Amino acid sequence: MNLTKINNEVFKEKACIDDLLVLIKMHTQEGRFEIAERLTQDLQNSIATIQKLEQRREFYITAKKLAKQGILTEVVKRVEIENLAR
Repeated sequence: MNLTKINNEVFKEKACIDDLLVLIKMHTQEGRFEIAERLTQDLQNSIATIQKLEQRREFYITAKKLAKQGILTEVVKRVEIENLAR
């Protein structure tokens, strides 16, 4: 995933969070606490997703800064520990 895609995903998640906040408020005011609770979990998932995307963005920015300094870098996919054991 490149920086443009990461930025687009962050934008989408932030828009989702805005919508979820409105819905949580509405359901809470109308006494539908079970629905509000489920939406709150979705909100927490969106926040976690944004945090992961922000970390990924910082990683790519660091790689680009190093490249500008003449240090060759390459972004590779994460390899799970289980795959290494094979």
